[in-house]
Amino acid sequence: MKIFPPILRALAWLHCGLVAAVLFCALFSCVQMAAPTSFLSPAAAFWRGILFALPAGLCYHAVKRLPHLWQFLLASLLLCGLSWLLAGQPLGAVLMALMCLFRLRARLAEEDEGPQASLFDQPAYPFLGLFAAAYLLSALLDLIVLQKLSLLGSVLYLLLCLGHHGLDRIYRYLLLNKDMHGLPARRIQRIAGAATLACVLAAAFLLLPPALLDTGSLHIQLPETTGTYAPPQIEIASSDPLSMDLSQLIGGPTWQIPPFFSYLLMGIAVLLLAVALLAALRGLFLNFRRSYTDSRDLVQYLSKEDQDELETAPGAGRRPRLWDRSPNATVRRRYRQAILKRDPEPASWHTPAQLEQKAGVSAPKLHALYEQARYSPTPVTQADLKELKELKEIKR
Repeated sequence: MKIFPPILRALAWLHCGLVAAVLFCALFSCVQMAAPTSFLSPAAAFWRGILFALPAGLCYHAVKRLPHLWQFLLASLLLCGLSWLLAGQPLGAVLMALMCLFRLRARLAEEDEGPQASLFDQPAYPFLGLFAAAYLLSALLDLIVLQKLSLLGSVLYLLLCLGHHGLDRIYRYLLLNKDMHGLPARRIQRIAGAATLACVLAAAFLLLPPALLDTGSLHIQLPETTGTYAPPQIEIASSDPLSMDLSQLIGGPTWQIPPFFSYLLMGIAVLLLAVALLAALRGLFLNFRRSYTDSRDLVQYLSKEDQDELETAPGAGRRPRLWDRSPNATVRRRYRQAILKRDPEPASWHTPAQLEQKAGVSAPKLHALYEQARYSPTPVTQADLKELKELKEIKR
């Protein structure tokens, strides 16, 4: 099981390299289109962008192992220089500076980043939209190199996601059940790992050849607006009906989609894309501050699903229903009666131990059963009630 974390981290760093590669390739494709004498070709920018995985991995280890802030800042400067050198242009240093900034923020907030705690440490399928956007841009601007490399990069990234998520599920399962007696961990690793590898190889066999053989010939032509519409002129060149061009009788060319309708569809598509992007950014910022450490106290914001789960948990609620005669409800009623008998006005914010201390009640078994009924997901049984009656800690 120790082999999984290094492999998952390496795949996560390669994810950073592929994302940087498609960004660099798109940028230099546009630069080369505007200025053909660019010092770095789009293909070179793509393949050198994959090398960004190396400083991404070094940044992960730097934030984990360097004990002092000045050491991390110095390491960040060196990593920015290394990223610039490997990428061959300053955008590599900019991306590394952003990564170091987010790593530093997590370190100062005393957050415990797991091996897959942030976007830098886990490939995700939504990142395929970045490759799709680059492919669409290449089809609109006739950027052949960008079109071929974005398609190849999307296939490589999809294979990366399949391998990472498959291995991550195996690792989480083994980690969750590591204390189980007789767990065949090695057998699970071999069988599940082989299945994941077979899935990735099958996907590579099906997707890599079309991506490698693609010629980048796709072109998307946006509709152009025209001036005033002129109806077609019908001319009869001969009086012989057999020699007449039948296309003239139907008005020349076939019917086409009006330009305004095409722009309407394009506007709707852009609007939906903008809404999806804003929703993704909102979710990113909300999840980013979902939990943080304040003076070493962990503060967590519960989602609606978490609140519903707490409200529907066994024992939840202030008081049991009048018609509820379950063992949980019985224990809670008897506990409340015992407290009210000694203290008619108990404080609602006190814990059970504080309530008992103020009321002068000493009933350890009742205390344990009440906490089980009130807070634990394990319900009280009839055997517990019978044992409570035999101890005579509570009288009806």
